[in-house]
This record gives sequence, structure tokens and C-alpha cells, in this order.
Amino acid sequence: MSWEGEVMKVPGKGKVAVLGALMLGAGSAWGEVHEVEVRNQGSDGQRMVFEPALVEAAPGDTVRFVFEDMGHNAAAYHPDNRGKPSLVPEGAAAWDSGFKKPGDAFEVTLDTEGAHHYFCLPHEGMAMVGLIAVGDAGQGPGLDAVEDSGIPDAAKAKLRKLHEELDG
Repeated sequence: MSWEGEVMKVPGKGKVAVLGALMLGAGSAWGEVHEVEVRNQGSDGQRMVFEPALVEAAPGDTVRFVFEDMGHNAAAYHPDNRGKPSLVPEGAAAWDSGFKKPGDAFEVTLDTEGAHHYFCLPHEGMAMVGLIAVGDAGQGPGLDAVEDSGIPDAAKAKLRKLHEELDG
């Protein structure tokens, strides 16, 4: 092989092998995409849900929120989001989808290991919350932080269930 300017010359059938290797290398640099539907009613009949509410991800993975119904957002429990308590790992950035229309999507890529708790602003009191466990979720914040957070009781109860599911 030789390089001429920015064009690589590859003899014969080697072109396919080089292209394949480049594509594989590029694919491994991207994290997985996890899809969460934002719904008025879940498949189990529960109202105001993120489905699934628990996502286990690796650092660098992306969570794509797909909005199926009106009147929802997805936002990290972070002081920069309306003064909410910090229920994300130390150093994790605040994120908020803003309110979306049906068919819209919002993506967040999470690099910080730990438990990333999130909520829907108008439906937090109805337990419309979720948990993204990135890598070692034990790096915090844990259930003690949730219990001491001052968020609505229904949201605490749902996050308690999600932590139990994660640990189980």
C-alpha cells in the first residue's frame, strides 16, 4: 500500500479487507444505544412511564428517549435542573430534553460511572422517574441519597424498586 496525498491505493481485493477493518474499528469506538419510550401508559397498564425505567449501560453508551405522547420531558436529577437534588454521580453534567412532541427523540451519552436518576417534570409526583446504571452503579449516588433527597414519595418508591431490580 502507498499513500498519495489523501488517497490510499490498495491493490486488488485488499480494498474490501481494508474497508471492512476500518468499519469494524469505527463501530467499536461507538457505544451502544439504549432506547427508552416516554409514554402516557406503559405495556403493563401503568400511567406516565419511562419504558424501560431501568437501563444498564456502559460508559460512553447513549440513551435515546423516544416520545410517544405529549406533555413529557426527561431530565437528570441535578441542581442545574430547576434546583433538583443531585442524584447523579459526582461530576456528571445536567441534561434535560425539554418538552417534546410525539415522534421526537432526545439522546444523552453518559460517560460517568454510577447511578443516574432522572424524572419527568410534570409527572414526577406520579413516579415518572428512571434509573440509568452506567458501569459500576455502586459508585453512587445510591439509595440513601434518594431517600434523603426530598423528592416526592411516589418517585422515591419507584426508584427504590429500580434499585432492588438492579441489585437483584
